Amino acid sequence: MFFRILLALGITAAMAGSALAAWPEKPVKLVVPYPAGGAADLPARVVADGLQRKLGKPFIVENRAGASGQVGTESVVRSVPDGYTLYCGPNAPMVLLPQLRSVNYKASDLTPVAPYGELVYAFGVLKDAPYNNLQELITHAKANPGKLTFSSPGVGTATHLRGEAFNMLAGVQITHIPYRTGAEALPDMLAGRVDMMIDNLFFQQVRIGQVKMLGVISGRRHPEFPQVATFAEQGYQIEPLRVWGGIHAPLGVQQEIMDIIAKAMAELNVEPEVMERMLKIGFVTFNAKPAELREQMKAETETYRVWVERTKLKLE
Repeated sequence: MFFRILLALGITAAMAGSALAAWPEKPVKLVVPYPAGGAADLPARVVADGLQRKLGKPFIVENRAGASGQVGTESVVRSVPDGYTLYCGPNAPMVLLPQLRSVNYKASDLTPVAPYGELVYAFGVLKDAPYNNLQELITHAKANPGKLTFSSPGVGTATHLRGEAFNMLAGVQITHIPYRTGAEALPDMLAGRVDMMIDNLFFQQVRIGQVKMLGVISGRRHPEFPQVATFAEQGYQIEPLRVWGGIHAPLGVQQEIMDIIAKAMAELNVEPEVMERMLKIGFVTFNAKPAELREQMKAETETYRVWVERTKLKLE
């Protein structure tokens, strides 16, 4: 009997190991909690391509937008933890959104698996705008209170908070105009219907001379546009409001599956082609261990809490 039990346990373990070794056996869904075409969607497409190439099965991006990222995030939290539904998007729905409205999840309801990159934002304006840096913008805004506008991909997003933080620090009143995505805002800025964007989606327009950057919101200058000073270099410290993106799993996903994903992502993030694709859409790739990401998110939650209080940001 003892040997039969051992044999049964061995068979069970072998079956479990065999099933795990086969992961993924079917397409894996990467849920992006924002619409297609925006700053959160574009890097997910790069990630999906890379993971499919690395792991041999389709990785499908599913855009589940709504409520500033809440809808898609909650859908992953509630999903079956079998490794076939993963969150792929920015940190904001976990570290910022719960401080602005009641949500049916906590940041700890998702397990960070691997990052794909940090988003480098910039203030972009049309090339013929009568200001070329933040100080000139502030001078113009103070002379025309309430007349300038900035866009964001939605109320309560990290971009919205950055704009309000700049208003507070600079002592100006630049009116917030929310859109569903940055991709919807870009044509309006190019047509002059909104004065500026805080985004990364206009970088191609910078390359061809339609748009100019007034400042980069990052801890360092953008490698492709080194002539553009950061906000901190121009005297406005809002860089701690960091936005990065990554893959997160619902609680209960096997550690071995998350290890497979983390290993593949660590390799992708240092591939020159992937790094170049990410940089062109405004992301600088980086690697970090899950434990490091958890600690980072705890610190970011506190940082965002302070800035939400300072700016008195509320969902409309």
